Amino acid sequence: MFLTSDELNSIVDISLITKLTADDSDIVDTVIAESIETMKGYLSKYYDTEAIFSKEGDDRSLTVLKKLKDIVVYELYTRNPRSMNEVAEKKYSEAMNWLEKLNTGEFCDKSLPVPVVTAETVPTSVSCGSNPKYKSNF
Repeated sequence: MFLTSDELNSIVDISLITKLTADDSDIVDTVIAESIETMKGYLSKYYDTEAIFSKEGDDRSLTVLKKLKDIVVYELYTRNPRSMNEVAEKKYSEAMNWLEKLNTGEFCDKSLPVPVVTAETVPTSVSCGSNPKYKSNF
């Protein structure tokens, strides 16, 4: 798995995660999986998401890992909105802004793998044309 719940201790105290999830580790795993799918949606336009999220250990992109942790912690806080942390909210906003910039092409991360173009991924035919011409009479 790209991220485990134990690795969240680098940005938040594990006892807080236990409190937010009522000591249910399945919730953390579900939030991690949902957050990865969200990130895949943003990154898939320009990057090979299967290659990014299939890595483990030291092979992972530290930037993607950090942004994923920020998103996961925010999502865990949203389970109990009365205890929303402003720092978590700010980091989530920064992570989503980073993803938006990658998705629109405004920002490029050369460390992330791009999809491999093969004969199957290139369209075999492209249709071109225009609307019919209209004559104007004055």
